[in-house]
Amino acid sequence: MIRTRREPPKQRTLDDIFAETDELGLLTVAPPRSLAPSADQRLVATLHNIEAFVTQHGREPQEDAKDLNEATLAVQLAALRGDPAKVEGLAAWDTLGLLGDSMGDAVDVSRDDQPAMSDGAGQGGGSAASEATSSSPKEATVTPDSVTSLDDIWDSDTLGLLSGGDESVESIFDLTHVPERNEREMPDEIAQRAHCEDFYRFESLFDQVREELREGDAEAVPFQMESQIDEGDMFVLNGMLCIADQVGTESVGAGRKFNPRLRVVFDNGTESNLLLRSLARALYKDETGRRILRPDSTFDSMQGITHHDKRTGVIYILRSLSQDPALRGIRNLHKIGYTEKELDQRIAGAERQQTYLEAPVQVVTFFDCYNLDPRRFERLVHAMLHHQRVNVLLHSRDGSTYRPREWFDVELDTAREIVKRIVDGTIAQYRMDNTTGRLVKKR
Repeated sequence: MIRTRREPPKQRTLDDIFAETDELGLLTVAPPRSLAPSADQRLVATLHNIEAFVTQHGREPQEDAKDLNEATLAVQLAALRGDPAKVEGLAAWDTLGLLGDSMGDAVDVSRDDQPAMSDGAGQGGGSAASEATSSSPKEATVTPDSVTSLDDIWDSDTLGLLSGGDESVESIFDLTHVPERNEREMPDEIAQRAHCEDFYRFESLFDQVREELREGDAEAVPFQMESQIDEGDMFVLNGMLCIADQVGTESVGAGRKFNPRLRVVFDNGTESNLLLRSLARALYKDETGRRILRPDSTFDSMQGITHHDKRTGVIYILRSLSQDPALRGIRNLHKIGYTEKELDQRIAGAERQQTYLEAPVQVVTFFDCYNLDPRRFERLVHAMLHHQRVNVLLHSRDGSTYRPREWFDVELDTAREIVKRIVDGTIAQYRMDNTTGRLVKKR
């Protein structure tokens, strides 16, 4: 068997590494960049650029010149003259006396007969700027690569655009054509969500619309345009039904588009005073935002009927047909009630409900009502007929006992009159005569 002995690798030094041929140039170090010119050097370069223009054209640059380069030089010259420190610092390089008294139209610098300069500068319009470097060791041409810090930016502000100290020169921080924020026309108030005090007026309407959607009698379509928002229109926003109950008459905020405030009522019992365009934006942004199309809404609007005119419930007067001995002696036993459902649905199964004395009932009369608060109606009925309320103890079929609270011993004509006065709002002008059991007007 032949065995080979591997020599351990030789430890190489840095000299060995650098002595090898660097075919890829990895060890070649680029020479350092020249130092950026100082602020003084940039000022000298600016002055020599102005002198080059004066030497070439025989006059100072004009600020109202059509040529942008000339106008820039004129602004730079004005900025140098307006700063005494710069005038003093550049005195040694001001060979044409530009920073002294204004030359105006008295400048007479010929292209062929140029003033002598101790450093040889000014030997032609095109060479003046380039000679600036040879006239002083600090002079240099400003280039974008030479700016290495914020100090370089601020120090090179020869036009005074950043400082704003010279009132004759506009600063970039002076906003002359942009109105202050408080000058802009702002909305008079921000929309707020609050509890809807009269939600009872809308609750049955929301229930009706849900039923129409389930039965296919109404349709929910994607929202498309702001002009579709009108009083009484209904939408689905963030999963909630809402209705534009009121639309203002005055536009709010700046802009040519009509943008009134709305009263928007939601099916969770809250309301908001959104702007019309704010509601539109919310419906646009909501992927599930929809407009509710109801078959009867167009026909109703043609007749001048709004959502406020929709029937909200039924006031009914019932007569009990109970054969209970405790009740048969009450000749005028009536119940006055209110329901938001269909009356037939409400009294179905009366024989099993204590509310109807666990007996059949007869509908004496009923009234369709609009915008009625059922709680307020019931309180008024109970207050007016407090002394006419039936006070009997009845035995239920399940063995329990109960006292009816919504049945009264009152004549039918009196019950009708009470309902009429509650609906037209004049009930406060009347009282019950407990002797005759009739409604009489207060004196």
